[in-house]
Amino acid sequence: MDIISVRDKRVKALVENPSRTSVKGLDALEVRKISEMITALRVMTHPLQLLAVPSWKAHELVPGNPGKWSLTVTRNYRLTFHVDIEAQAVKLLDYEDYH
Repeated sequence: MDIISVRDKRVKALVENPSRTSVKGLDALEVRKISEMITALRVMTHPLQLLAVPSWKAHELVPGNPGKWSLTVTRNYRLTFHVDIEAQAVKLLDYEDYH
């Protein structure tokens, strides 16, 4: 899928340059996990494919946000995004504090 829009500037740096090994404001573990997740988002054809990695705890944020998905990066932070299956696009990719 194409990643159309990114809200978080740190995540945007990784989307634009996937080979980066460091980003200001993220530790090395976060950079590695987010980079892996971005790669998975690019190659997926349906968000249910993200369930293949149990540690990411992929789930759709319903009923309040249909089409919005979440992946666990750390205990408190999630990578969230909207999926448009018909357009094969990921929108509003963000890195959010859940607590």
